[in-house]
Amino acid sequence: MITTFSRETKDDLIQQIQAYFTSEMSQDLGNFEAEFLLDFFSENMGPHYYNQAIRDVQKHLSGYVDTLNERIDELERPLPESA
Repeated sequence: MITTFSRETKDDLIQQIQAYFTSEMSQDLGNFEAEFLLDFFSENMGPHYYNQAIRDVQKHLSGYVDTLNERIDELERPLPESA
């Protein structure tokens, strides 16, 4: 699954990469180099972040599902006794 950013988002991310390299590494990057880095990290690191986010959401929602199941059990009515 490859997700692409809108051109506006990609341009913003490229500017952030360029600003980071300038301020933290005293190195200027052109648009091509910054976009190449963005694509590299998106393709190679992005899936790790995505999968971790899925695991985090799953863990978070499991508590809600457990609570929902408990509430549904509370709705059950006793069965009449057989004669």
